[in-house]
Amino acid sequence: MKGKYPELQACTYLEHRARLSILKAAVDYALAHPDGAPELILEDGKNWIFQGLAYHALPATFHSGMTWLREQPNFSRYATFWQQLLWGWGGFYLDDREEQEFEWMSRYSGIPVEDVPLALEAFDRFFPIPGGWFINAGPTDVRMVKMVPWIFQGIGAHHRRVQYGLNEQLNLSALNSSSQYTLSDLGKRINCAVDFLLEQR
Repeated sequence: MKGKYPELQACTYLEHRARLSILKAAVDYALAHPDGAPELILEDGKNWIFQGLAYHALPATFHSGMTWLREQPNFSRYATFWQQLLWGWGGFYLDDREEQEFEWMSRYSGIPVEDVPLALEAFDRFFPIPGGWFINAGPTDVRMVKMVPWIFQGIGAHHRRVQYGLNEQLNLSALNSSSQYTLSDLGKRINCAVDFLLEQR
């Protein structure tokens, strides 16, 4: 589809925004309740007291996600990390340049580089889907989150051009990609973002 259906792109954007909001709420709740959720029912000798009822009514995947989240050393930055990943990095990283890309993500988010792979697990933990959220679509180094709007992927592709110092020559071939379609994939994403901006003029 490559960004040709604005309504569909808007829907996927809103869906990921909702997931980000849930992740942010989970981080806030884990910070407020570091020892875990309150017991559902307490007895004070005379009465039964229901507390945390809304939390206990949430799906089991959310509960297991919360358990996992509290065990991560830098979970307080996960919502910010994912916001940057989706809207700044385009929801993808380059497999053949993983070490460099994770270093940049670490610098932007404040998460130590060795913990970036853990942060990338957050969507799979809270919103599990068959096969996971990250895919490589064919022989390409672009390892991307499913359903990120092409316009944001274009921003992420341009971000790489700037980060790798290619913004002046505008030539992606200098990346010397290890996979057949990586450069064309990045180029298509940049063109999609440019076309979208030109249509708004």
